[in-house]
Amino acid sequence: GNTPGVLTDATADTAFALLLSVARKTLFVHKQILTGNWRSFEPNKRLGIELKNKTLGILGLGRIGTEMARRCKGAYNMNIIYHNRKRNSEAEKELGATLVSLDELLQQSDIISAHCALTPDTKGIFNKDAFSKMKKSAIFINTARGPVHNEEDLYQALVSQQIWGAGLDVTNPEPMNADNPLLSMENVAILPHIGSATVEARTAMARLAAENIIGFFKDGVVPNLVNPEVRSSKF
Repeated sequence: GNTPGVLTDATADTAFALLLSVARKTLFVHKQILTGNWRSFEPNKRLGIELKNKTLGILGLGRIGTEMARRCKGAYNMNIIYHNRKRNSEAEKELGATLVSLDELLQQSDIISAHCALTPDTKGIFNKDAFSKMKKSAIFINTARGPVHNEEDLYQALVSQQIWGAGLDVTNPEPMNADNPLLSMENVAILPHIGSATVEARTAMARLAAENIIGFFKDGVVPNLVNPEVRSSKF
């Protein structure tokens, strides 16, 4: 069983926080204070970028992707484009979202945020080829699963300035080694997979997990069953 739905807002908040952190380099500049490197006002150093009226590209416009889009639309009047296996008509009506091909998503987006499931089709989908199609000013955000992106290819894209920055709540491998060069990069923000780490989300997840267990032992019905194909009339 799993715990769907209850971590939607918490994870979307994490994606939005990563976007702000990358755009303004907040995690990196905070480290400069800790290491004693904040000495004076430097008007042309460590400059970030503004987000108003940018184009947000969502890979996987489901519950979490839609909440991320709502935040970006509401706060920064972003244009929303997305790539899905199927059309999200509700998001199109509410947010003016436009369904595009994957190549169009890569080429047109100022920010790309991954909210897709990890499948054989999405594993490594953000690789050298994908990053080469993105804008040099683009920000890549991944709060889905680490293997959705190829981490070495992402590092090379950042070093070569093929893309502007990246924010990750998931890494590949996970946990990330402390000496990973991504951790010391100015335009990168990395969190230790805390997407659902709020009191509200974790409490609701625990409740659903308990309901799954109770349902199994009570009548063999798991309310949130991940693999219904293995279920028989009696467990």
